[in-house]
Amino acid sequence: MPRLTVFAPLLTALSASVAHAEPPLRDLGVTVAPVGAYVLKDTDGTRESGYSAGVAWGYRRELSVVEVGGHMASSRLRTEATPMSIRITPAGPRRIRPYLGAGASLLLAHEKQDAAASRTLQVGAELCGGVGVELGRQLFLSAEARYQNFSADGDPFSGERQSMTSGYLGLGFRL
Repeated sequence: MPRLTVFAPLLTALSASVAHAEPPLRDLGVTVAPVGAYVLKDTDGTRESGYSAGVAWGYRRELSVVEVGGHMASSRLRTEATPMSIRITPAGPRRIRPYLGAGASLLLAHEKQDAAASRTLQVGAELCGGVGVELGRQLFLSAEARYQNFSADGDPFSGERQSMTSGYLGLGFRL
């Protein structure tokens, strides 16, 4: 019985600390990027450039080096989206958080540029890099650069490719 009276307060304190321990931070960040620009290089070497705006999202856990994200951006002529990309980022809470990622992208032309329907929706790959700077508990600034490579004729494995380079600045908030 004396052993129980010695260990009872210790077990109570241990169970209370485990019960009140906070789970690791998990958050969903949404970024609105009203400032964006892109350059699209077509298969014949012609370049198209313009301004665009976008919305991006990212989900991370505090102690993980992998996060999941995505975005959608639109200009007067095109809409491009990456529903999901996998990103590598430093673990732990940081005021400045850089990342590198890769994902699958879609490019949608608002007007058909030729008779082939396959040119309307194009599939490709994306490489992205960015940085988030914490402004407070819920707000952050975000800058992102993307390189995307799309099929020009509808077949994702086609040798005819278009490339798009773009950059975005925005303000994000945590949900």
